[in-house]
Amino acid sequence: MNEIDKDKFGAFVAQLRKEQSMTQKELAQKVYVSDKAVSKWERGLSMPDITLLIPLSRALGVTVTELLECQRVERAVMDSDRVEELMHKVITYSEETPVQRQNRRRQETVLLGVSLAVVTLEILGLWILGYSWEQIGLNLLTYEGLYLVFAGYFCFFTKDKLPEYYDEHKIDVYSDGFLQMNMPGIHFNNRNWIPIKHTAIWGMMISAMVLPVMYFLCGLVLPAYFMEYIFVYVCLPLFFIALFGPMYVAARRHA
Repeated sequence: MNEIDKDKFGAFVAQLRKEQSMTQKELAQKVYVSDKAVSKWERGLSMPDITLLIPLSRALGVTVTELLECQRVERAVMDSDRVEELMHKVITYSEETPVQRQNRRRQETVLLGVSLAVVTLEILGLWILGYSWEQIGLNLLTYEGLYLVFAGYFCFFTKDKLPEYYDEHKIDVYSDGFLQMNMPGIHFNNRNWIPIKHTAIWGMMISAMVLPVMYFLCGLVLPAYFMEYIFVYVCLPLFFIALFGPMYVAARRHA
């Protein structure tokens, strides 16, 4: 098996930490993370970033090989098959497992369906409250369509893995079909791409559900002739903020 068992890895880290009479907080200070992060590693809930493997191995008094093997190994020359398997573990270390990918896609699909249902009910509610279809179509449906189209595209059509040259070079432009994004200040790579996709979907769907509520509340306090201008000139910037804001946060967090 070429994938790292998170539970086994966490148990091994906990064992090594206790052998050195270290608390989770003390280990966290040695590798410059929070003690909550160490706790998650040891419970098999997450894995340390690949850049932490060397400092973590030094702090625990083992080699990186032993960390990846989740056990102490003899300092002997490994055969070519064992080396190849170890290299595969390193290469796939930060990638999603098939189960994680399936769970994430299921979660995103459910969110998309729920948000679509909520938006439909909200728009019908506005119509029942006396808003005409002309008003709703002009002020809401265009933006709702943008939110749903982009969320659906990120959910079903964008790739889960970027080409290798994204990892080898600092690239701040993503191009795939009709979608082209230029995001100065961040670099797309396979470590941050999945979080970027995931947060973009959440940002679009939450915004789609919030927008009808905003429209209704604005209608309570603003004159009717202001509504068209408010939603034409204010909601477009909000759309780009809802799309790119979470993506920037995710990219920075997983840089």
